[in-house]
Amino acid sequence: MNHDDFRDAGYKVFGLLGPKDHDGSELDKRLAYKKPYSSGWQHTPHWSDEQWDLFHEIGAFNTGYGVLMDGLLVVDVDARNGGAASYEKLLEKVPELAGAGLIVETGSGGGSKHIYFRSPGTALVQHLGDYPGIDFKSSGYVVGPGSLHASGERYTISIGHPDDIDDAPAALVAMLEKPEHHRHEYRGTTLDVSNEDIADMLRHVDGYDDYDLWVEIGMCVHHATGGTGFDVWNEWSQRSSKYDGEKMHKKWHSFGKSANPKTIGTLIYRAEQGGWRQSVTFTPDVDFGPVELPTDHDVDLLRPPGFVGELAKWIESQSRRPRERLAVAAALAAMGNVAGLRYRDDRDNVTSNLFAFCVAGSGTGKEAVQQAISEIHAVTGISAATHGAIKSEQEIMRNIALRHQAAFYIVDEIGIFLQKIKNAQTRGGAAYLEGIIGILMSAYSKANGRMLITGDLKDDIRAEINRQIAALNRKKDEGITIDESVMKSLTDKLSSLDEGLLRPFVSVVGFTTPVTFDGLVDFETATNGFIGRSLLFEERDTAPRSKPGFRKTAMPSGIADRLRAIYSAGEYDSKGGVKEPTQRKSIPTDSAASDLLEESVQWFEDQAVEHKASTGLESLYLRAYELVAKVSFILAIPDGIRTVEHVRWAYALVKRDIESKMHLVMSNSGPDGKSAMALNSAIAHAIGDEGLTIGVLRNKLSRKFKIDDIDAAVAMLVDKGAIKKELVQYGRGGSRTTEKLVLA
Repeated sequence: MNHDDFRDAGYKVFGLLGPKDHDGSELDKRLAYKKPYSSGWQHTPHWSDEQWDLFHEIGAFNTGYGVLMDGLLVVDVDARNGGAASYEKLLEKVPELAGAGLIVETGSGGGSKHIYFRSPGTALVQHLGDYPGIDFKSSGYVVGPGSLHASGERYTISIGHPDDIDDAPAALVAMLEKPEHHRHEYRGTTLDVSNEDIADMLRHVDGYDDYDLWVEIGMCVHHATGGTGFDVWNEWSQRSSKYDGEKMHKKWHSFGKSANPKTIGTLIYRAEQGGWRQSVTFTPDVDFGPVELPTDHDVDLLRPPGFVGELAKWIESQSRRPRERLAVAAALAAMGNVAGLRYRDDRDNVTSNLFAFCVAGSGTGKEAVQQAISEIHAVTGISAATHGAIKSEQEIMRNIALRHQAAFYIVDEIGIFLQKIKNAQTRGGAAYLEGIIGILMSAYSKANGRMLITGDLKDDIRAEINRQIAALNRKKDEGITIDESVMKSLTDKLSSLDEGLLRPFVSVVGFTTPVTFDGLVDFETATNGFIGRSLLFEERDTAPRSKPGFRKTAMPSGIADRLRAIYSAGEYDSKGGVKEPTQRKSIPTDSAASDLLEESVQWFEDQAVEHKASTGLESLYLRAYELVAKVSFILAIPDGIRTVEHVRWAYALVKRDIESKMHLVMSNSGPDGKSAMALNSAIAHAIGDEGLTIGVLRNKLSRKFKIDDIDAAVAMLVDKGAIKKELVQYGRGGSRTTEKLVLA
């Protein structure tokens, strides 16, 4: 028996990691046999045939599989911890245990077993004090029969088949039933919450006079209680001077019709803001740690999770010199482009188009990264929509209106291009460049809507479409067979021209050098929207050493096949090239990830409030959440669901991105840039991840700051522990030493 039998019987399964490539302790290795192959296991869907085939292809079930406790109750007998004696005792009260439809002997031996039943669907306790060594699992998962145990043995069938699983015996259910509780998934764990718990939370929420918050709390309570918690919400509402008892029931019933309900996570957040501390019961099956926003050091930003990480690794392998940050940028942008018109985000309705700036020294590997993006586009058949330069706003519109619905720009030396635009805006430079930023931002924000075309450009596009339609009609009149799908595409474009271009997809990956780029990011450019909507990826080592024995490698067939599978997920006419499919594939967000996204919104908005008063750069933080949603969406597409892992990485990336932009703004802040704050930020930015000697730091900053001020600021930052000095050896055989400044 294996995972296919459980799937065929209607139960949910997922792969387990096993001990492969695990470098931890022996205990960690043993636990790895039970660890899910990927995050989001607790929200395992019913996999499609295509997903199922893919899991087999990537080896997700090679070691074993987990069976999700979705509709199941499993009596888990651990003989090593007194379970054998407890089982005999329990058997006296529930004799139906011995005749269960499915019993599995675990690999630990000694009578350890899993006894399967169908769950009654009510909240059940997982432990009984009188029966040590037995867990009653109705949440989480168990390892399925046929899986490998850490002992080297396998989980084996003693009795039955998944098709034979029966309802849980009434006597057992009676022993396990909890008082009135509502069960939820929250932050990767099962949460049982009572009406009393909810009332306790509401005592810490004071927004009953704020209509929007009042409605939000009502939706939370309705969802958390399954529509049975009216009395709790009504009692809380009575604290408001605006309370109207006659309208309460009608409003309450409207909450159950919401397509995007507020959940227990939102209620907990609001209560915690008011000082509430949780007293409700969390019952995780396996503890993988708390779900919370990470610090800068909790996430490896050079290693994106999942398939995007694999793609970044291959892209980086194409460069003679280490260019890991650029590879990450390229992987995110390329994945966003490949998936762009074929997937939709169920939660925030964001799209996968990105604006990314890749900053690295001249001749250090940018070209190899550009070529890797182009190869990914070629493998998936979207090269026709790929462009190497941005010439004008008219050219952008023509690309998405006449040629393809999407336009992917890979721009070399984008810093020079942006400088020309800045000159056009501030010094009266080439006027045709002024509108380019505006049209890029318009396309970016309307990627899930319609983008209006006005003036002479609309007339020109209409005329061009009519010419193409006329040419096809002439062929038909001459008896030449035409592609009717092309004709339909043209007529659709013509009819919708006045309504605006539907879902224009524009992405930009630009490459430049630190010398060109660093001076561009000032207060004005940071607040005009374009920089705020972009992600910055910097390689501050301008002279990286070549990789020993470097050889370019062809794209692995597994990566190429996966890219093609992702691209072809939507239903579309392949003859039409890059265009909107008739049906986009939905990417859902699991509840824990959704809660974490809400947390990130609050964090960025809190920061915006602070910076509105101090720096005036609140717009960087107000736009940050959209970037978190976009990046996590891109990461989630290959997995088919957005999880906590995707959100944590995206949040950490965007947080670091904003910090880099802040440093640049402070370094280029004009007359006031010589303030202590600006100088300190300039020092931190210059030091970066690689560190600098004091001499190089002075050279970098001496054009804007006095040497004495630089030295004094460094001394102060060292004293405060913000930066530190490290001894570095150099010269032949390390014969000489110097001090290097690094961020603490």
